[in-house]
Amino acid sequence: MIQNMLRGPGLVPGWMSRVRPEQLPEVYQEIAGIIGLEPTLHLAQVFSGNSVYFPKLERSLLDLRNQLIRDEFDGANTRQLARRWSLSTRHLRHILHPGRPGSDN
Repeated sequence: MIQNMLRGPGLVPGWMSRVRPEQLPEVYQEIAGIIGLEPTLHLAQVFSGNSVYFPKLERSLLDLRNQLIRDEFDGANTRQLARRWSLSTRHLRHILHPGRPGSDN
């Protein structure tokens, strides 16, 4: 999806096809090492001059994680879910029953 968003006429000038990763500033080299040179150049063109903040992905997806936990809960598998999701059973109970006495809310 991102690849499609970043493609477009004139997004990256033709002369940039001669750029080698080691010629880029360090931050771009790091990104290019992860996603490749062409996508890095596209991102640079799209977000050039802007500060881009990437919130911690896990934190941003907590609601989804918690819903997955609730979907997997069968009424008797609290300990197994706590181990699977690397959570304490107390925290897991809070996710399963927010606002209930004993769930810390």
